[in-house]
Amino acid sequence: MRWHRNFGSVLSLLLLFVGCAAQKPALDAESLQMRYHQAILDAQVAEPKEISTNLTAITPTNNKLIWQTFDSTSYLAVVTWTSWNGYDDRVGESLVLQREVWVTVVPELRDFCQNIDTGRIGVDLRLEQLLGLPPQNGKTKFIELWVKPEDLFRPAPDPEISDFEAELDFPVSERFIKIDPAHKTWFNQLKSSSYGADGYPWTRLGYTYDWGNPKSEIGLSEFVIRAGAQVRIASVTPTTAYCRASN
Repeated sequence: MRWHRNFGSVLSLLLLFVGCAAQKPALDAESLQMRYHQAILDAQVAEPKEISTNLTAITPTNNKLIWQTFDSTSYLAVVTWTSWNGYDDRVGESLVLQREVWVTVVPELRDFCQNIDTGRIGVDLRLEQLLGLPPQNGKTKFIELWVKPEDLFRPAPDPEISDFEAELDFPVSERFIKIDPAHKTWFNQLKSSSYGADGYPWTRLGYTYDWGNPKSEIGLSEFVIRAGAQVRIASVTPTTAYCRASN
């Protein structure tokens, strides 16, 4: 009977261990959601100390950018992460965007994801953190596009793309730069809807909110392609392939 009693104790411990192991992913998911929610709350209030002076400047002299000429017009290489299949059969073609598309410049995101320590964290999760997206967001592919610089703007009070920083608020004086009223409306409407339970940690300072980096929340410089812009689809690549490609 002693053997049976001891066996029962061991079995109970094993069941307890299995139960704890089964609960761990749920606890991890809860922890991630909590961190993401904290990022949203933090991003809601932009502070002077959070201004980055190292934003990517879209200028012809920036040799880190990739350019291509089509019909005597210069286009810039940018990339977006998505699960939408509408780009899949349009590689090499022009496409008029029906909605705004948030992007980063090539090759910043590609370089980052090719250097993710996959032994420490999953690629998808680390990308979600870098880009200020919720965990398990479901993105599956990277779309590289060619876009005209004039069709880009920063999602910040000052939409200019040629400088290295964004300001906290719209300029008091329009002596040096005049902000389109349509941009002010767009900005204020997005700001009013971005920080709820299903919102995003939009920094409004020209960079993504990296909620996975304990040292700095400054992610990548982000831009928006205007709705109605005509772009060229350069490539469609699954996430895993994009992050291991040697381009």
